Amino acid sequence: MPATIERQEALRQLRHEHREVLSLVATLSDEEMTRRDTIRYGLYADQECSFKDLLAHLVCYEVYALEAIEAGRAGRVHWAVAALRDPRRGREIHYSGIAERQQLSLAEQLGEYRGVSSGLEAAIAGLSDVEWREHIAAVVAGILLIAPRPQFRHLPVHIPDARRYIDSLRAPQRALH
Repeated sequence: MPATIERQEALRQLRHEHREVLSLVATLSDEEMTRRDTIRYGLYADQECSFKDLLAHLVCYEVYALEAIEAGRAGRVHWAVAALRDPRRGREIHYSGIAERQQLSLAEQLGEYRGVSSGLEAAIAGLSDVEWREHIAAVVAGILLIAPRPQFRHLPVHIPDARRYIDSLRAPQRALH
């Protein structure tokens, strides 16, 4: 399957995504990042995710993308590409990415996010354009570009408006009667 996006453009968009996430990290307090049930978009109805949980979710997909690059270089297709096309397995991946990281402290989760995101950027930057076009782009796209996500942008699915999200965290809580 041919590439649908050039490597440099994918890298540019991915770097933009990472800067936006890290901008939120720099803005939010530890309590705001760990407060339950603050993510309102792009989740299953029964989830009550914190920003920390969202980081775990983002990491999960980027880890699979990194593994897919390694697999693609070896001439294999990563298992997650097919799994994410199956609604049941896709749901399992969604939940497991968060559950597997529940025990991490906020600092550990932030460290994992930074390490995986910089690793993914380095892996894509280290590919030749030919490798990208002929062997890697479509596989990585099968993991990172699942509709309705914009290309190489996962954050807007869950936090479409960062300012509004921050305001919602800092709005006075209304007393329940």
